[in-house]
Amino acid sequence: MTDPIWRTLGESVPGTSHTARSVPCQDAFRVCSYGPGGDWLLAAVADGAGSASRSDVGAELVCDEFVRLVTRAAPADLCAPAALVDLFAAVRSTVLARADALGVPPRELASTALLALVGPETAAFAQLGDGAIVCGAGDGYRVVFWPEPAEYANATDFLTDDGFAGAIRTEVVADRVTELAALTDGLQRLALDFAARAPHAGFFTPLFRRLRTEPDTEALFEPLRQFLNSPRVNERTDDDKTLVLAARRP
Repeated sequence: MTDPIWRTLGESVPGTSHTARSVPCQDAFRVCSYGPGGDWLLAAVADGAGSASRSDVGAELVCDEFVRLVTRAAPADLCAPAALVDLFAAVRSTVLARADALGVPPRELASTALLALVGPETAAFAQLGDGAIVCGAGDGYRVVFWPEPAEYANATDFLTDDGFAGAIRTEVVADRVTELAALTDGLQRLALDFAARAPHAGFFTPLFRRLRTEPDTEALFEPLRQFLNSPRVNERTDDDKTLVLAARRP
């Protein structure tokens, strides 16, 4: 996935526990350029609730709706915390309508939602639930919203929750972001150093280096898929795994 401004790569793979139970991957992602001249980047990631029967549908719908609504708006109009919360509310309304059409409670389409909108000199981030957004600008990486400890194991916030708006975290920065990653919680323990509360540079640096230097980005899809399905990763997690990477071209 390439364009004149960004090199992008992403993949979702089912966890070993899902494969063993013949459960589909409940993660989803979308990454694309938009705006005048394609100079803005959108990255959306959703992780469906493991206990919800149609959460794979919900996660896909969340990502599709982010793309549909964001690409129809002026980029500057969404670079404010209130606008991001309103955007999440609009996506949630579509998810609730789909649940009604399917004849199931909204909770059956539950998913988390992560969104990054990156422009030439501005970036807007919003997150509901677990997972992580990591960004850098040539001087190291940072986690935009550090994962919050849940009161109960495997518990998080979902877009279908009644109190969703109060659980959304937002940040708008006047920075030139040159590298971006978004991941679901299946990769948190591999990608993040919880003792230092920082990204593992050893995890991200080789990935971004390969993304920047590989002449044919399409050739990176299979290695990424193999990495996410490798024993090294599966020994640490049996959950679905999604990783999205984007690097600004020089």
